[in-house]
Amino acid sequence: MTPFERMKVAYDRALASPTYRRLYDNSGYFNYGYWGANAKTLSEACDTLVDHLVEKIAMRGGRVLDVACGPGGTTKRLTRHYSPDNITGINISEAQLAAARERAPGCTFLNMDATRLDFPDAHFNAVICVEAAHHFDTREQFFRESFRVLKPGGSLVLTDVLPRGFTRPWSVYLQLPLANRLPNIASFAEQLEGMGFTDVCTEDAKKVCLGGFRKYLSRWPELEREKGRMSRGKSVVTSAGARVFAAYFGAICRAYVIASARKPDNGQSPARA
Repeated sequence: MTPFERMKVAYDRALASPTYRRLYDNSGYFNYGYWGANAKTLSEACDTLVDHLVEKIAMRGGRVLDVACGPGGTTKRLTRHYSPDNITGINISEAQLAAARERAPGCTFLNMDATRLDFPDAHFNAVICVEAAHHFDTREQFFRESFRVLKPGGSLVLTDVLPRGFTRPWSVYLQLPLANRLPNIASFAEQLEGMGFTDVCTEDAKKVCLGGFRKYLSRWPELEREKGRMSRGKSVVTSAGARVFAAYFGAICRAYVIASARKPDNGQSPARA
């Protein structure tokens, strides 16, 4: 099994688990969320994150592409801002696409690699991608393809993780191509500018996104017990595991990037590989 296939299987298994569905309130999300607006649950934080990204889109309306849409949480939230017939979600997992089709009816869902977008030039007004580009082979090629399929004046908005400990065994196991290794957020912005994007804005939202997620994950088992959905004994065991995972996520994340960029109105061609 290739690292790419192993990653897909791992995500499919995680997203099918009852624990995942309860943690995310069966919302179809699988990200850290944005905790700067007093979100009380993880699904609320994830809604806020999508809304925060949509606010950064320069040219509202028209077609939007949801890259690595997963089970459709982000796509469903986008229907609050776009007509479903103008929303396309892509993913490499048929299992996740099937869940997304049920969760966001009326939207279009396709099995497609983010680095080889099978769309015409200048087709979308916006491209959105939540916490996935670090897996793409490569992130830079995804930026290039996003530039190509965006209309002049269109926006790319995304969140992404810059991991620590980016050694070859770590990279292979987690499907983190070494070409995606970046030392800081400034380098992330430089990659976007190198593709021809302008109005590039980046921020490190590690505290408000990952920090909020870690706190919620640590206390979630106790919240489940209080709701009568988890026994005291299980909540103690689950809480110990949750604290370990929370510490792990904090240790591997160098920075959590929220970024927006715009394709120039003059139709400038993207940089070539």
